[in-house]
Amino acid sequence: MARQGAALTTPPPSANATNALRIFITLDMPRGSLQRLVDQAQRSGATLVLRGLKSQSMRQTLAAVGELIETRNVSWVIDPDAFTRFSVSAAPTFVLTLADEPMPGMAAFGTTPELPRCSGTSCTSPAALSSYLSIAGDVSLDYALDAMLRRSPEAATRVTPLLQKLRKS
Repeated sequence: MARQGAALTTPPPSANATNALRIFITLDMPRGSLQRLVDQAQRSGATLVLRGLKSQSMRQTLAAVGELIETRNVSWVIDPDAFTRFSVSAAPTFVLTLADEPMPGMAAFGTTPELPRCSGTSCTSPAALSSYLSIAGDVSLDYALDAMLRRSPEAATRVTPLLQKLRKS
């Protein structure tokens, strides 16, 4: 099981140190939506984020994610604090950070400041709330990125390369 988990959590080769794009999902979402999001995560280098374990079981979670991802090279994490940090209350939610940050759990990446700490329903860094864009709803990733760009044109340096990756693959 450990080898299988290690293989499933390896970041894709295209992932960079900032891991700016996250797609918050639940394994209870419709299968078609999940498949579309896995495909788009692979093409864009986004990370899929789960709140917790399926039925409180790591084995069931690994099996469900493995069945969903199959042989695609997609990064995923279980990060309940990220749901609080980014005020995620529905799935799917697409979050694009606007500042460089290390990938959670990947100490070898970057030397930028740590992400805010969360407990309960609040995070210790109010500035973190203005350092990202998010869109919730059962839409495609390119639609979500286009909506972020319309809402915040200053994010073009983050959004445009991701849209280009999605559209040329």
